[in-house]
Amino acid sequence: IRIIGEGTPLFVQGYFDYDSKKAGSVTVSHLRIGPRPIRAPYRIQRPTLVAVHHWDALERRDPLAALERGGILLLNSPWSPAETWRRLPERQRLRIRQLELRVWQIDAARLAHEAGMGGRINTVMQVAFFAVSGVLPQREALAAITASIRQAYGRQGEAVVAMNLRAVTASLDQLQPLDW
Repeated sequence: IRIIGEGTPLFVQGYFDYDSKKAGSVTVSHLRIGPRPIRAPYRIQRPTLVAVHHWDALERRDPLAALERGGILLLNSPWSPAETWRRLPERQRLRIRQLELRVWQIDAARLAHEAGMGGRINTVMQVAFFAVSGVLPQREALAAITASIRQAYGRQGEAVVAMNLRAVTASLDQLQPLDW
């Protein structure tokens, strides 16, 4: 949200729901982006994009419950597209069909690990978000993400920056549509 708010003429707002326990808890981020100032300090009721960063959230919650018809679902999944579809709970497969969702998947955990980042999937999921949302043209989004990585991790050394940049490059190649 910072990348968009600082690097574009768009207005942004983030509203975050945090679980009361820290370890293993869920954070739901309600992000609004638009051409006019946003004054909506409450949860989004009808999202157009839902990103599920951890597969088990699909089993513990129903992140598709309020998703808009024709919306986008972005999944962090370790499986092939066919296997991902098979492993989705039946009620969610039905909902995807009913709402005619565009579904994308990426194995963020594997890509982060291969880039040397351990389990830190935020960079991979950020790239995937920009790729599927269309908020910014791809070239602009990648330039903004790269600049943000250099700013955020520069003090930690070039090795940390390089890990994140490797993850950015790999992410675009590994983002796949889920054909249902």
